[in-house]
Amino acid sequence: MPMAQQTKKLKSGLDMYMKAKGISHKVPGRKPQKKNRRPRRDMNTPVRQRQPRRVGVTGMRTSASKADIEQFRLALCDPFNVKAIGARVIDSYTLPTATYHVRGSMKLITNSTGDCIGAFLPNPCFAYVGTGVNGGGNDPLQSNGWSKFTENPITTFAASPGGAYLISPTTLNTVLTEYRVVSWGVRFLAKDTAMASKGKVYLAVVPTTENAPSWNTMETVTGTDISIGEYTIGMPLTNIAGIVNLPGVRTFSMQDLLRGEVMVCGTPTNPVFYTFKGTADRSNTTWNTGQVLADEGVFNNTTGLVNATAGGRKDVASLRGGRAVLFCISGAPAATNELDVEIVYHLEGTPNIASANSGQLIPSSMRPSAGSTALVEKAMAVASAASVVFQYITDPANVTAATRALAFLGL
Repeated sequence: MPMAQQTKKLKSGLDMYMKAKGISHKVPGRKPQKKNRRPRRDMNTPVRQRQPRRVGVTGMRTSASKADIEQFRLALCDPFNVKAIGARVIDSYTLPTATYHVRGSMKLITNSTGDCIGAFLPNPCFAYVGTGVNGGGNDPLQSNGWSKFTENPITTFAASPGGAYLISPTTLNTVLTEYRVVSWGVRFLAKDTAMASKGKVYLAVVPTTENAPSWNTMETVTGTDISIGEYTIGMPLTNIAGIVNLPGVRTFSMQDLLRGEVMVCGTPTNPVFYTFKGTADRSNTTWNTGQVLADEGVFNNTTGLVNATAGGRKDVASLRGGRAVLFCISGAPAATNELDVEIVYHLEGTPNIASANSGQLIPSSMRPSAGSTALVEKAMAVASAASVVFQYITDPANVTAATRALAFLGL
């Protein structure tokens, strides 16, 4: 007899025995439960298919990890934090990138009337502009890591305006062929004694202009307070003294800066800031006669990109979509180094393969951090809060204190 029939016969016999003895299958005190049955699906109802997680064209997932998101947010909110080193933009770019960072410092020296004004810019290839009228003695050659533009230098108590940079396009090109600034920031520290310190420091952030002069322009063409200022911060450089009238300006006394430091974060105003910029010199790259490639910062004629003096670099120092940090020292002791400034830029980009072929080292930490523009804008919104852009740190030596305000900032 088949096994199924034997089982059925035994079960039937057991039921008859329990019925004869008055034994019930029910559990005492417990009501029988109705069996939940799923309704039968109509054959005309379409079956919902589970969608696979979206991946990029390279097969990599397009969602940035929590660690990448947190590091990007930290780099925007606290660029001087050691954990910000290696941050990447969490947008839709899916290919691996290498990271690089640039740091420098500058001594801010007041002029004969105790004033000093200037502006720090969101690009290491074009990082500072100052005026010759009351810009003080901000000579970058007296500071760490700076270089001056040939035709627009900043010199001690100069009578003319100028600019400075932390890294030249030529030097940057040996490391990265295309790059972008992930985040940057400036912090101000007082230098004078408590008895001698006086005066105030005004700090403000303003959007950078659309058509900023590039490396080529600053290196080869002499500018004025009006032209350099209008093409970088949207106002003549001499007008920086009037930032006390700007909305959102922050005022600190020199005594405040003796007890702590002020960090200003250069959070971008627009995701267009994260467009990659090329570092290649195209001065020897000609185009067909009669066709002109017009772009700011690239000297060209009917033969194409020609600028043998400074090199034809397209947008290498573009400030589009960024913010400038303006400062104005007023009422301080004359001809004195009242403030020291530190500045940092976090970069990511594509390593220069030509350098690798010539035996140079290239980063081994390349990896993707693909996310979305929405994630970038959300992080920028958090970092744009006034309490984050301007941070007064009373204990700069304490790492915990330097990041104390970041715990509540979540994405």
